[in-house]
Amino acid sequence: MKEKKFLFPAWAVGAFTWFGYHCGSGFASGTQVKAYVLKYGAVGIWAPVMAWVACAVFIGIIAEYARVVKAKSYRDVASTIYFPNEVFGRIIIVVWDIMVMLSCIVASSSCMAGAGSLLENLFGAPYWVGCALFVAVMICLLCFGEGALKRLGSISSCMIFLVLIICFAGLAKGGSNLPAVFGTDVGVVEGGTLGAALKSGFTYGCIQISFLHTTCVIGGGFKSRGEVVKFTVMGFLMNCLVMLAECLCLFGFFPGNMDSNMPMLDVVQSFTGVFGIILMLAYNFVLIMAYLTTAGAVISGQVARYRPLLSKLIKNDFACKVMIVVFFLLCSSLLSIIGLEGVVTTGYGTLATIRQPIWFFPLLILGPISIIRETRKQATLPTEEA
Repeated sequence: MKEKKFLFPAWAVGAFTWFGYHCGSGFASGTQVKAYVLKYGAVGIWAPVMAWVACAVFIGIIAEYARVVKAKSYRDVASTIYFPNEVFGRIIIVVWDIMVMLSCIVASSSCMAGAGSLLENLFGAPYWVGCALFVAVMICLLCFGEGALKRLGSISSCMIFLVLIICFAGLAKGGSNLPAVFGTDVGVVEGGTLGAALKSGFTYGCIQISFLHTTCVIGGGFKSRGEVVKFTVMGFLMNCLVMLAECLCLFGFFPGNMDSNMPMLDVVQSFTGVFGIILMLAYNFVLIMAYLTTAGAVISGQVARYRPLLSKLIKNDFACKVMIVVFFLLCSSLLSIIGLEGVVTTGYGTLATIRQPIWFFPLLILGPISIIRETRKQATLPTEEA
């Protein structure tokens, strides 16, 4: 079979995938930037830099190790990156499976809460009605309409371009407020110290390292360390610069937008005329699609993971699928009770705290050591075979 050819090299495709992963529904609503950047005032502008330096270093290490061991999934990395022991590796795989499961619940919950908040802001519908409607649509799509879910994914990919348009348009409209934010007391808030902003940025970086499981697959396809470096640098620049652009856009409407749970929606609603109407319709439609496809993608991944295991107990394959879908939507519904901002701060914040001792700090040290170990091991293989 011929290998599938892309317009861009593998490292660039990987960087674009990373960029698309970051520019999802949570980022597009502006809720994440408000929670981890804007709340610290003008000094919060350093948070994105801290976030993406930490995230890029970590992702780069994972990508290089995946390249060395030719990983096909995150289990290939988890089983040996800490310590090359079969029993210990099996335990770590279970731990990583639990981490990915928790990430799925929080991600789908943020989509559910986002949908509820969006309908509440647009039509005044009760928050729980929007969440319930989201659950009903997701059950239909995941259980009966996988093909439709995939087609919707191509629509939600437009969110990246829409966010950029909104950022630049917002900068043009609110740019006159930036000198006041960064040059006067307007941008000074209580508790808005550089240390607090950098700590918040590090937390946000640990939220974004959930791209780890996809990085393992992407890195496993790289042919050289140079590709890993290019992937890491390009991914860092795109993600950091776009986040900075959104921060500046929202700072253009600061501090009035601190009472909003969806600051980017406020930016869109500030435009009038034909452009405002078109932008409003496009933004809300694509944002809903992004909520559906993001939740659909993470839950579908869990269905693929656990349906073979559950089918050993329940012979009806469709029943297994429905049970897994309902389980994750139920867990997400319970978490969404705390609201969109609660999910973004408490939900993602808790995940970041858990990931630090399990993923970030251990692999920051053990990752490079394991890369050296595996590289030396592979270098000796031809000699041993001879």
